[in-house]
Amino acid sequence: MSEAFLYLARRPDGTRSSGVLSAESWSTAATELFERGLTVVFLDRQRSVHSLLRPSERFRATPEKARRSFYRALGTLLTAGCPFSRSLDLCIVRSESPALRDALIGALARVQSGRSFSEALAGMPREFPPNHVALLRAGEQMGSLDATLLHLAERLEKTNELRGRIAAAVAYPAWVFCASFAIMAILAITTFPSISALLKELGARPSGLLAFSISLADAFSGPESRLLLVIACVAIALGVLAVQSWPRVRSMRETMLLRLPILGKIFADRCAGEFFSVCADLLDAGIGIIEAIELSASAADNEVLHGIAQLWIRNIQSGETWAASMADGVFVDAMTKTMTEVGEETGSLPTLLGAIGTHRLSEAEARLRLLTSFLEPLAMLAIGGFVALFVSGVLIPIYNAIGGIR
Repeated sequence: MSEAFLYLARRPDGTRSSGVLSAESWSTAATELFERGLTVVFLDRQRSVHSLLRPSERFRATPEKARRSFYRALGTLLTAGCPFSRSLDLCIVRSESPALRDALIGALARVQSGRSFSEALAGMPREFPPNHVALLRAGEQMGSLDATLLHLAERLEKTNELRGRIAAAVAYPAWVFCASFAIMAILAITTFPSISALLKELGARPSGLLAFSISLADAFSGPESRLLLVIACVAIALGVLAVQSWPRVRSMRETMLLRLPILGKIFADRCAGEFFSVCADLLDAGIGIIEAIELSASAADNEVLHGIAQLWIRNIQSGETWAASMADGVFVDAMTKTMTEVGEETGSLPTLLGAIGTHRLSEAEARLRLLTSFLEPLAMLAIGGFVALFVSGVLIPIYNAIGGIR
């Protein structure tokens, strides 16, 4: 069984090469690095304690834009009739990502030693996801590697465009909420000391929200308390970043997100859309259904969906059809199950899965637009509510104090 190994090595010219290598054992990984002409500096399992001490290397990844540009450039050069080694060398020179450049240099060495292009990329899962490698392997077998590369680049562009629209839709409400909290914090910091002093002169005691806010501001008024607050915030942020990659934590977080009334449906549609779209591409390229489901679940990047996909695989291996093994849930609706059953009966499963993926992604985008149309006025109401709450919490105690003096 293959394992992921994190490595740091030196090339003959003294430059550094690092990444993740898939191998059956430590000695196999070391031998493969030696065949590339690399001198091993650090080599250990990716999830070991030693690898956690190198977070900059562990979280080093290739930008999606650089990977997409590489696929399009290599596919265009091959279509134009340029030799493969020359095309790959040109892509290495023009690559703007150090991580991708290092990976391609290793891939070029493996290709020149006699391995296929897909085999050369298979040892670098962080730079080249397994579903991409499977598509490229199918393209090599069918003699259409250039078309496969261009198709892969086009699909990545569509996915990136959808993510951009989603980010643009939620950006305005998010900025409004953040701005409202920032304004309230600035008002509290600048006005609470004066208000507290004024109430003391009037002989009144703050109560309710104002009393809590003044006590909180006084608690963090000193430099030591502010330093402790900053350290605590940094520690919490680092802790969250450290545990969010754990499979169990990710599964719990994604399960809670899927149970939310509106956001859960949007999240489920997006993951299901990516899963079925990738699965359609893999099946259309000639990949077996079990491997296609496995790779598509990895591409969707959802622990809950990955667990459901493993159940589908076990049922298919036991002799059931894919449609029969599907159970109604957040990722599978009646239309998805019916179209999968029709696709298996008619032999047009890739086409229908592609239609399912496109439909689920469009549904996620439509629900998100509807949600953001409600979030924008709610954000404005939230700002007004914060201001009203702040003013009432400040003016009412002052008014009561003045009335008591009279």
